[in-house]
Amino acid sequence: MLKRLAQGCASLMVAALVVAAAGSAHAVHDSHATAGPGSATRRAKGCTSRSPNRRDRHAAGRRAGCSSPAKELARRSRPLRPSPPAPYSNYADTTPPAASDSPLPAGGFRFWQGPTVTSGDVPDASACGVSGPCYQWPLRVGSGGWRLRVALDTPMRSNTFELDVIDPAGHVTSVTNSNMFDAEAYIANPTAGVWTVRVMPQNVSYASFRMRAALEAAAPVLPKGHVPLLPELRADPPMEFTFIAPANPANGLYPPDTVNPPLDVLGVHPLSCGVDEMAPSPVQGGGAYPRCLRFTSGPINVGVGPYEMHWKYVQDLAAGNVQGGPTGQGPMYQTIHYGDGTTSTRRAGNYEFHVLHGHFHDDGILDMRLFHVNADNSLTQVGTGTKSGFCPANQLLGVWRSFANDPPNGIVGSGDTGTGNCQNPVDGVLGLSPGWGDVYRWQRPGMYVEFGNSPDGLYVVRITIDPNRDVLQSSYAYSSSYALVRITGENIQELERGQGLSPWDPHKIVFTGAGPASQN
Repeated sequence: MLKRLAQGCASLMVAALVVAAAGSAHAVHDSHATAGPGSATRRAKGCTSRSPNRRDRHAAGRRAGCSSPAKELARRSRPLRPSPPAPYSNYADTTPPAASDSPLPAGGFRFWQGPTVTSGDVPDASACGVSGPCYQWPLRVGSGGWRLRVALDTPMRSNTFELDVIDPAGHVTSVTNSNMFDAEAYIANPTAGVWTVRVMPQNVSYASFRMRAALEAAAPVLPKGHVPLLPELRADPPMEFTFIAPANPANGLYPPDTVNPPLDVLGVHPLSCGVDEMAPSPVQGGGAYPRCLRFTSGPINVGVGPYEMHWKYVQDLAAGNVQGGPTGQGPMYQTIHYGDGTTSTRRAGNYEFHVLHGHFHDDGILDMRLFHVNADNSLTQVGTGTKSGFCPANQLLGVWRSFANDPPNGIVGSGDTGTGNCQNPVDGVLGLSPGWGDVYRWQRPGMYVEFGNSPDGLYVVRITIDPNRDVLQSSYAYSSSYALVRITGENIQELERGQGLSPWDPHKIVFTGAGPASQN
């Protein structure tokens, strides 16, 4: 069944070349000046955001008499409980480890910057200094540690590094960040002594990286008893803005970033919207026209429990539970984990099989909007995005200066790899492990808001995760993120990005570092 559904993808994309749907611009005033993640207002009478059709959901929010985007998002953002500050968030980088350092004590940690690598493709340690530079540091480890963990983070997942952690006896634990932003090695019951941390660039071109290490004294303590261990979904603040479409017209079929460059020849780029995005809505295209403001963003899970969603497409199709035909929506279920090791299941929105992408989505999990910044810093909505679902993978550490994440789960968060669980029509599962996130770069299908014929000026791009609160979470306080940009012709200048509703949100968290989830 799934194979037959996907066979029409190529013909739909070709047909979409001659189809373009003009979208109307609906302006909505957004009185955001005092709206924060903890504020709340009542939904205006007659408003709804639960329509099964993605376009209808956007239209419902623009209906006359409905609450403004700021009020609506503030209502959705009320936390179940205050979101605690991330541990280690105020700790800065130190100098790289040296042999003269005191041993890292149980419960101790450190962060440091690696150099910028111009180029390198080192296949193994014997080629260090020949095929490219290698970098290593002595790490003195104290006694009494439960687990040693060492991680590498790089701003671009197209650059691959091998991270080796070598114990005093010479045993090597190796991990790589292939098609990921982060890689972390975990060593249980580490021996006290001088360890070696080695980084080997593999297929790297002008890339920076940073490092962290921690010697954990004991296993993390989670709530005991029948206490739910819930996810908390946040959004990577938008970045990498462009008006240039990806060159690969089949950009929904899992190409890595490196094989899907911008469609630009000598500065000429005729399209800002991809072929699949200009396809009409009835075939799950975006109907985008005439100009797409593209950007990079994605979800992260900073909660203590997994974001774990399940569906049974074949069973639902046979039972008549898929609404709107074979490519319609079916019921999605969230698995809740508890401190006593038990689980429960609850209905949590819908899934959808996306023909052009070739896999299933958690539908309705995304809301993307574009606002023009007025002279008084108020916001007027001038565009929306059409992407409302995703199938994430564990590719990014959600909070670099926190050690709350465990090794990523190979089932929950396997993502749209082509063989992952997002393709499973029988017993599908998607989600994110605690502490992990994903990034959908500007090349990926649907990563845009409709800019249309809007003039030059200041704009805010806002993305909200789980706007309808279908997923039970520990907090919704920072489910939205934003970016403030100045647009002049084809030039897009990113001025600020962070978590919150806008740059004028008094509760905002500004991101200043390199990389999607880098707060510093």
